[in-house]
Amino acid sequence: MKKLVLLATLMAAFGVASAVEVGVNGSIDNYSDKDRSGAGLTVGQHFGKFSITTEADREIKRNLDKFSGIAGYDVVTLGTATLTGKAGVTYLYDKSIKQGDRYVGIVGAGITVPVTKQVGLTVDYRYEKGGIDVKRFDGNTVLVGAKYTF
Repeated sequence: MKKLVLLATLMAAFGVASAVEVGVNGSIDNYSDKDRSGAGLTVGQHFGKFSITTEADREIKRNLDKFSGIAGYDVVTLGTATLTGKAGVTYLYDKSIKQGDRYVGIVGAGITVPVTKQVGLTVDYRYEKGGIDVKRFDGNTVLVGAKYTF
């Protein structure tokens, strides 16, 4: 419940700024042989070529929640598509992880293609790397989603 309150607070804080992006995504991770598909919500803000995004994702068949803070920089625009470099950190919430070792670093890239002035489709690739107790979560993640810009 605390996580939902935190997410709602972040969404409200971003809501007072202009060009706020709210989105949904689906993901698949390849760091194990088990089904690691997930779904999530994103809230972001652009500042020129820079962006900040917060995300809340949940693996569908496992009790794993991911809460991320990601910074981005728009590298190049090809036609209407924008390529963004990304880096950030994810907090993992799973009862099997020790309390102090729940963070993984993220690096990756994303492409956004506008469908309308306010709606865009996104595809992200990320590599996640963590400490010894979360090493089983090291690997690649692909996310596909849509976002709405206010």
